[in-house]
Amino acid sequence: MIVVAKDGGGDYTSIQAAIDAAPAGGEILIKSGEYRGRVVIDKPSLRLVGESREGVVIADSRCAKDRGPDGAEKGTFLSFTLITLAPDVVVENLTVLNDAGDGKIAGQAVAVYAAGDRGIWRNCRMIACQDTLFCGPVMRKVLDDVGRADCEAECVPSVSDSPMTHSRQYFENCFIRGDVDYIFGPYRCWFEGCTLYMNARGGWYTAANTPEGQPYGMVFHRCRLTGECVPGTGYLGRPWRRFARTLFLECEMEESVSWFGFMDWDEFRVVTDRLGEWRTTGARADQSVRHPMQRRMTDEEARQVTRTAVLSGWDPAGGH
Repeated sequence: MIVVAKDGGGDYTSIQAAIDAAPAGGEILIKSGEYRGRVVIDKPSLRLVGESREGVVIADSRCAKDRGPDGAEKGTFLSFTLITLAPDVVVENLTVLNDAGDGKIAGQAVAVYAAGDRGIWRNCRMIACQDTLFCGPVMRKVLDDVGRADCEAECVPSVSDSPMTHSRQYFENCFIRGDVDYIFGPYRCWFEGCTLYMNARGGWYTAANTPEGQPYGMVFHRCRLTGECVPGTGYLGRPWRRFARTLFLECEMEESVSWFGFMDWDEFRVVTDRLGEWRTTGARADQSVRHPMQRRMTDEEARQVTRTAVLSGWDPAGGH
């Protein structure tokens, strides 16, 4: 095991230096402290474990409005604090923070860019404002920006191509905070027992970009939706692309959640029955007042939505 400690009491003082030195399948323990600077995980089966969820903070402040050498804004996908470019990466017991600030000023500012297949995130905090968590393929401009010629993650010219994706992500007991479409992307993802916290700005908890023909997108199971926004200004989601697929199963909907549930993006990207709920509870759980096109799932439909079905045969409950 490699140990990272800011005070010099470990093998490295830098998380990135430890990752660069680690073998595939290695384990890195991070001692408490704030570690500033972008982190790139490109080693398969690497396990990154923090000493405590609140005590270990990986922080950066890149944002979409940062300028590149050509003077143009860098955009959403170069703003991340931490990115995974390899399969079977496990991240546990730490916080990933993008503190660029309010999206009205900074634009999008991603905390986590989960690109590798079969990623596992347990007991993590992911904190930002606009666009906190992206689960989707990597683009050439991203590899160029981090100085990698290639990687094992799915690669696409642009997410607007909306290609069929095959990668999966699993989140367990995580705290994910943000606003304005802050959990987004095309991957198949299962969120188990997570807390989704909407900032004061409000917006949409999700913005799936599920490709046509892909049976599942984002599934939230026994999660809690809460926040500090004005009551009713946190929508369950809106379709970033036409075939968005997002389901909330046995989730608790607090006052922050809009009675309307899901919301159309525009006249072309509208709510369909690929967006739905089952047995939600709490102050804002009344499905009778939801968007008329979202699905009110039956018990039989919900029974088909299992973790292994959503994740295409992969069950991360026991590890990889």
